[in-house]
Amino acid sequence: MYGEVLILMNAIFNYVILSFANSICFLQQSKGRLLISAFLAGICIVIFGHHFLMLVVVFILMITVAFGWQIRKWWKGALMCFVAALFAGGLFTAFEPLWINTSVFTLLLVSGIVATAGLYLLKSRLLVARGDTLQQRLMQLCELQLGEMTITLKCFIDTGNTTVEPLSGKPVHFVCYKAIEHSLPENFKMALFQWNVNEPYDLEMFPEYFRKKVAVIPITTVQEKKTYSLAFRYDKWLLKEEEARPISPGFFIITIQNTPFPQEADAILHFTALYHI
Repeated sequence: MYGEVLILMNAIFNYVILSFANSICFLQQSKGRLLISAFLAGICIVIFGHHFLMLVVVFILMITVAFGWQIRKWWKGALMCFVAALFAGGLFTAFEPLWINTSVFTLLLVSGIVATAGLYLLKSRLLVARGDTLQQRLMQLCELQLGEMTITLKCFIDTGNTTVEPLSGKPVHFVCYKAIEHSLPENFKMALFQWNVNEPYDLEMFPEYFRKKVAVIPITTVQEKKTYSLAFRYDKWLLKEEEARPISPGFFIITIQNTPFPQEADAILHFTALYHI
């Protein structure tokens, strides 16, 4: 087999696994850079042979050219390329007897298709598994403590929730009224419904203890109308996994509307809660 054909076969295989790693690890390298790396590795393998030490040196060179020297990107790319090479190589070996007597062009075409299709299916499964894992991590069983109240809530960490209390800059979470209604004292529930958004700073209806913990937050609605909400400073908010871990001090808004939260959650957490899981 001609040397240029061997280089082309190696380059195709290298490019497929580099593209897979680039996509699955979100490394955002250009196709041109991946092509250069793939052909460089293919040329080195054909010229210097398939000795184990040479394979290691060429692999390191290929990853460095493709993804750079930044250690985090390098390790992510190297690990995913290694997995992709084992997977695609296994497919190629399994199907090799079917085209052993075919032309070089057919061999190139079929091997490229098999490697690409196999890694595409693998990528799809990995992304689904990653999405499932992320969804599970974003759903957290929590414990909200406010005064003598301790309420267990199913919480969803919303990466789009960036609301903060203006004066302190502390994060603001959202809690569904129905989820905590049974735990609230009657005088507190009455005060919630007596509060008038048109006179937001009149808080005389709240018991003194809660009045000290309330903050009035200006909010702009989707229709770009300015309104106000009441946010209450909690005493403690715990993520209850294997061990209870507190999230950062902050506030929570009780939503009276019956609009369902994502994942049927009882509460929407501020994105900073991600730092604690």
